[in-house]
Amino acid sequence: MTELVLTLLALTAVAPALTLLLRRRWVDPTVPVAGVILLLLAVAALLAAVTDDVTGWQRGAAATLAVAAATTGGSDVVRAFFRAMRHEFDPRRDHPVPGREGTRPPDAAPPRRSSESVLRGGVWIGYLERAAIAATLLAGWPEGVALVLAVKGVGRYPELRGSSGSETDASEAFIIGTLVSVLWAAAAAGTARLVG
Repeated sequence: MTELVLTLLALTAVAPALTLLLRRRWVDPTVPVAGVILLLLAVAALLAAVTDDVTGWQRGAAATLAVAAATTGGSDVVRAFFRAMRHEFDPRRDHPVPGREGTRPPDAAPPRRSSESVLRGGVWIGYLERAAIAATLLAGWPEGVALVLAVKGVGRYPELRGSSGSETDASEAFIIGTLVSVLWAAAAAGTARLVG
């Protein structure tokens, strides 16, 4: 059963690659891909909860795969949370794919100006944040979460203060994105802890 949990964690880590395959059919497959990612991690956690304690390579593999799943899967989960918050569930309605003009239906709302333009580098910061949080939790050092969040907050403070009219949107996106990201990383790390 432990091998099945490890396989599910590995699939959770590589599932974001589905986005590349599904873009041929949908403009923005973030929500369906995030659903697959959430389902994979949930099943892995349920199975990990009923497995016997393990030692050795399986424990190390679970920790490594959980950090990978936390790092890669979190981006789609955070973006899907924002889509759900904004009621943007239809993957065919979002922004057109470059080179595929006219893919957005005429009745679709115009693209919203995102706070992503204010918070540059958010994807890479998110990857590093989730990896650090999952690693500190798996290392038995939960205080590391506070350190990671403090570094992120201090690093983003000038951008959040200097943003003009979209300051409220950028601050809100920063807080919501950070909380969803932290919860995802903690769930992935928790799944690995259940294994052993």
